[in-house]
Order: sequence, then C-alpha cells, then structure tokens
Amino acid sequence: MPILKKLLEDKEKKQRWLIKNLLPLNEISILYAPKDHHKTGMALKMAMEVITAGQELGASKSGRVLFFSLDTPSQLEMLVRAKALMDATYQDQSEEIGLNLNINFDSLNLSEEYWQVHEDYYEESYYVYDDIGHRELKYKYSDKKETWSDMGHTLRKEKYDFLIIDTLSKSIVGHGINDDSVIRKLISNLRKVISGLMQIDTLTILLIHHTGKDARKGMMGTSILSNDVSTVLKIKKNKDGYDLVREKHKSAYAGKSIPFKIRECVVEHQDEKYESIYVDVGKVLNVLESEIVRLFKQGQQKDNIRDNTYKTHGQQYNNKKSFNVVFGRKWNSLLEQGFLDSGQQDKN
Repeated sequence: MPILKKLLEDKEKKQRWLIKNLLPLNEISILYAPKDHHKTGMALKMAMEVITAGQELGASKSGRVLFFSLDTPSQLEMLVRAKALMDATYQDQSEEIGLNLNINFDSLNLSEEYWQVHEDYYEESYYVYDDIGHRELKYKYSDKKETWSDMGHTLRKEKYDFLIIDTLSKSIVGHGINDDSVIRKLISNLRKVISGLMQIDTLTILLIHHTGKDARKGMMGTSILSNDVSTVLKIKKNKDGYDLVREKHKSAYAGKSIPFKIRECVVEHQDEKYESIYVDVGKVLNVLESEIVRLFKQGQQKDNIRDNTYKTHGQQYNNKKSFNVVFGRKWNSLLEQGFLDSGQQDKN
C-alpha cells in the first residue's frame, strides 16, 4: 500500500464524525452558497438528521441541536420551514424533533470579548453605620461576565451536540466580514465554546455563510475563514437541482458531493395554511444495499457478501460480471456515506 494512502486512511480512522464523512465532531465547519441556494434548508436537514440519527447525508450520531436563526425574515417563516421538512420526511419522529431542536431567535455577537454581560447584577447586601450608630442596608451591584467557555458549559448542561449559526455575518454585529482581527476573534471564541464542554462531551459547530457578488470567487470575506476552518461545504446548482459539495474536507471524500432537490409544499401551522419548501435528499437504502449492510454488520467479508447477495439478487442481472460492477458501486457508495466502516472492513 502506498505510504500516502496509508497515512490518509490512518487519519480517517481517528477522525470522529457527527455525520459520517460530512461533519466532524468537535470542530468548526462552514456551509456557504450564493443567495437562494437553500443554505438554511440544508442546515435544517442536517439538524433533523442528527436528532433522528438519520442516514440520508451519511450515518449520523444522535444528538440535540441549538439553531441560532439570526437572518430569517420572520420567526413564523423559519418555524414553517422547519415544519415543512418535518412533515415531509420525519412524520414519525416529530415528537423527538420537537424536544431536541431549539430554534433560537436571540441575538448573538461572536466578536465580543464575552458571551454575555449582565449589567447591574445583584451581588450581595451589607449594612453601613453612620456616626450616631444608625444602620442602613446597602446593595452591591456589578457586571456579571460570562465567557465563551461558560457558553460551552451551558450547552453541556443542556446536552447539545450540534450548534448552527445562521448566518455568520449577522453574528459579528457592528463589524465587517473582511476584518481579519474580527474573524480571528470569532474563530477563537467558538473554539473556547467547544473547549468549554470538557473532554467527556462533543460539539460540532456549523456556520452558514454567503458568497460575494461573484459566486465564482468563493466565500465572502477574508481568507482566514477558509484557512482556519477544517471543513468547508458549499452548495452549487446543477441541471436537476443542487449539490452539497465537500470543498475542503479532511477525508478521502474531499470534492465529492451529495445531490438534493427542493420540494414545494403546503404546511398547516396554528390552523393556518402556508406555502413552503424543504430539502429532499431522497437517500433511502434499496433492497440490495440493505442486504449488504446487514451482512457487513454480521462480520462477513466483502467477497462473501458479494457472493451471498448474488445468490439472492443475481437473477436481476445479465451475468455475474454485470452484478459485480453494480455491487462494487454500491459498496463504495455505502462506505462513503458511513453505512460501512472502512476500519471494520480491514478486520473482517
């Protein structure tokens, strides 16, 4: 085996994922695209996949999600969009999503020194005495400052595993996206949030971002964003819909994409009907794929799985050679999406 290939495979085995081969654990990722390319819709899709331990984007780790919606025209529109996706794809898991998806519309300024500052915070009371012995009760107030590590501690208490900030530009209030020092501060603060969860817990952070006027030039703003963040995902339009592309990725799947479409629907919310849209990845394992995954989990080797599935599904193909070609494609696709584990494959 070539040395570079072995080093890459060893690195991948150590990498832990929130969504297999897509979003790494304990790291900051960015998802960007031009306007009207459904960044928020894809972020909601990722959130619900994590909550339900779904497999449409890759095998997902189950967890709770905090979604800061800083750039939505209205709270109602955001809630309707979330319900559209839930009704279309996760009808049987609506209660689970309701309990574990917190869409927060509060402000957030990642360029500040502190996460929160509570002004005139009551600290303690005490008595003072005048010259003739009269006693008067006094109160001491001061600003209570909560650090970004404190935010991590709070997320840990609430058992959040995934933090989404939509959008990055709205999270640096009063500053521009081209300011290097501001972006360095933002990234530093987010890393403090992650470190604040301590080693026993994990947190993945996803920043939603825009392109500039010329989408061909990539992300809007300073190059520090792409240089200092390990995972950069982008959405681009294709002739049939859209692609979620791993533009920068610490895996062998860098540059590969996941196709998706946008569906229109009508949503009922509080006895009113609204037109909305949702992201449809449409990845459901077919019978052959499900059989491959089942046999793999039993510990069978690739050659045995191929032979056994040929016995049950081979009659649908012209000959064994054509079946083997299809089997190879399915195998690689299942590896890419995390349904099969390459490390376990070596042991089988």
